[in-house]
Amino acid sequence: MKIFSLAMIAAIIFTGAANAEENLTITLEEAISLALENNRLIEQAQEDRESARLELSAARKSFGPTLSWDSSSMRIGGRNYHQEREARYRYRAMSKEERRERDINLADYPPYKSSNANTVTLSIPLYTGGQLEGQIKSADFGLTYADLSLENTRQAVKLQTAQAYYSVLQCKNLIKVHQEELNNLNEHLRVVQIQYDVGNVAMSDVIETKVQIADSRQEFNTVRGDYENAVATLNNIIGLPIDTPLALNDNLGYLPHEQSEIECLEYALEHRPDEIAAIYEIKRAEAQINAAKSGFRPSVSAIIQGSMTGEGAFKADQTKENWAAGIHLEWDIFDNNVTSTRVEQAKSAQRKAESLARENLETIRLEVHNAYTNLKIAEENIKITSEAVEEAREKFLIAQVRYEEGEDTNLPVMDAQEKLTTAQINYYDAIYSYNMNKAQLEKAMGIPIEIDAAIYSDAVENGKNATKALEKSVVAPSTILDERGKVKKRSEEDIQPERKSEAEILSDEPF
Repeated sequence: MKIFSLAMIAAIIFTGAANAEENLTITLEEAISLALENNRLIEQAQEDRESARLELSAARKSFGPTLSWDSSSMRIGGRNYHQEREARYRYRAMSKEERRERDINLADYPPYKSSNANTVTLSIPLYTGGQLEGQIKSADFGLTYADLSLENTRQAVKLQTAQAYYSVLQCKNLIKVHQEELNNLNEHLRVVQIQYDVGNVAMSDVIETKVQIADSRQEFNTVRGDYENAVATLNNIIGLPIDTPLALNDNLGYLPHEQSEIECLEYALEHRPDEIAAIYEIKRAEAQINAAKSGFRPSVSAIIQGSMTGEGAFKADQTKENWAAGIHLEWDIFDNNVTSTRVEQAKSAQRKAESLARENLETIRLEVHNAYTNLKIAEENIKITSEAVEEAREKFLIAQVRYEEGEDTNLPVMDAQEKLTTAQINYYDAIYSYNMNKAQLEKAMGIPIEIDAAIYSDAVENGKNATKALEKSVVAPSTILDERGKVKKRSEEDIQPERKSEAEILSDEPF
């Protein structure tokens, strides 16, 4: 995918330098591949995954030894210090007998002006009351959540790309409709002008036709602007410069979807990565509760420590070098209910995670239902509007003939052309809606892109770490829906079914 992406971008750069007007031909599958490689949302989700991996690594390393160095350097002064220093010099001149009589110890009067202390401590945690264990488990679930969230982001970007791609195709279709309308009206204007020149019709017919042409031209310009904006949006999603000219290599077609709504929902509940991620977020919150409860228990560490103090940076002329080794136990007998508060806070986070999981489950049911319902409605509308196009075209042709033969006025021709344009737009809207909702249904079902969330979850539950779970759940090549709407694995040897074109739906496709 990276090679394809780099090659595609390089081709755009060199092609643009050679011929700025040449379009880049791209299929839907290629657009999705570019988006999966270049989209910023995926880039951010990948960084979230890396952050979760590093958090887990840091949590695991907390069980290892730590070596610390504590150093201080202080200048000694003050009135009391100077008095004692002067007394030392006075007592130093005394004989030993005089010092004994006065009970004077010269060590009580230090001759130095500075003090440097150094302490080195090696510590290894032996028991933390479940704190480190809880943090490790929480970070482990966090990495699982990040993996599943990354896959969910990929699926969302795929949907976003497909919708943008279909929008460009829809704009192309509408441009074609309005271009045909302009051609028909211009041809009709030629006929009207001839009829007017020979005195068969009034000037009002010419004016009426020209007004209709002006309205049609305005609509044509509008859809051309919509097309340019749709191309810019698609370029932005797939990571290309927004002014990159594109030539889309697909058409809006129709492939029947025969899975029932129940089948779609069952698959979604098993494979939606965000639903499975929500479950691991609950488990992560439970681990945080256990980590918070460690405040009720003592912590034990093995310690080896060495220290020295002297007037120089690393000297021991004030105190002798010393070392110590043993066990350090720390237990907060009373912490003013800080631990209890943290436990309640963690429990609140768990309840929130459970609520979010329930909300996500409800959202999945709603998304599958809405996408499936809209898909079936669009499917019915395709059949209805295809027949309407045939009828509207026939009516338009009849109105033209009747006008040319002088059997009817100009108004029926204008009305028939307007109805033909409306019927064509309705047909393309139905095709567009069908494809959009089919893509939405795939997202709602959680069709895998790079990893199968269900397989990943099974691997984690069976004791696999995140790396092993990823290896086991990688979908290569990606999973797709077959031509009958069934979920299948795509192999390189598979022959991909071609989309049915409009001409296959309308045997005498007129547009």
